[in-house]
Amino acid sequence: MDVLEEFLERACEENERLSRRLTVADTVWTTHLTDVDQAFTMYLDRFPIEFSRAAEPKAEVQTFAAVEDHIDTWLGKTFLGLAIANGTITYEGPVRKVLRIVPMFRPLAEYGRFRDLFQR
Repeated sequence: MDVLEEFLERACEENERLSRRLTVADTVWTTHLTDVDQAFTMYLDRFPIEFSRAAEPKAEVQTFAAVEDHIDTWLGKTFLGLAIANGTITYEGPVRKVLRIVPMFRPLAEYGRFRDLFQR
């Protein structure tokens, strides 16, 4: 998870506008990667955005899915709402806050290394 955390931090630092827009969610979101038994947390309730490679027990929103399913939603291959509807991704908390900002992650695909990170 170090690589993902470092990449997201760098991408948001390089794209301050994106980082500021993501704070509209005003939430703490923990993403559980069920196929690798790991989690990371995005603190979208502050600027600059912060990341942690651990689950935040008090996270307002938590999503649960395999790595590939989460990546597909961030890159726009599938929509988070549809993944939730078909059961690919499950959640706890007011997921509507995250639904609003997930499309904003798509610019991260412009950073060449993003897709490469998940080929490993």
